[in-house]
Amino acid sequence: MAYYFDHKHQREDHPASHVDQPATIFIIYLLLAAGAILTIGVSFAGLGDKAIWIHMLISAVQVSLVAYYWMHLQRSDALTWLVSLSGLFIMIILFALPLGDYLTRHLGGL
Repeated sequence: MAYYFDHKHQREDHPASHVDQPATIFIIYLLLAAGAILTIGVSFAGLGDKAIWIHMLISAVQVSLVAYYWMHLQRSDALTWLVSLSGLFIMIILFALPLGDYLTRHLGGL
C-alpha cells in the first residue's frame, strides 16, 4: 500500500529508502558551521545597528538549509510545504507587529 506521494506526484511505497549522500550532509554541515562563525565575526566587526540585519540574514539562510535538507522539504509534498510556509508567515506577523509598535513609539500614541 502506497501512503506517500512526493512533490512530483509519483507513488512511493518506501519513502524512507531515500538516503541523502554523505557528501551532501557534510557540505550542509560545513555551511551551517561557516554561518555560525560568520555570525560571531559580524558580532565583533563593530557594525553598530546594521549588524542585526546581517545576523538575521545569516540565520535565515541557516534555517532554510536546515528545513530544505535536514527536514527533507526537497522531497515533501505540497501540503508539507504549505504548513512550513504558513509557519513562516505567522512568524513574520509575530515579529512585524511588535516591531511596528517599537518603531512608531516615538510618534506618540492615542
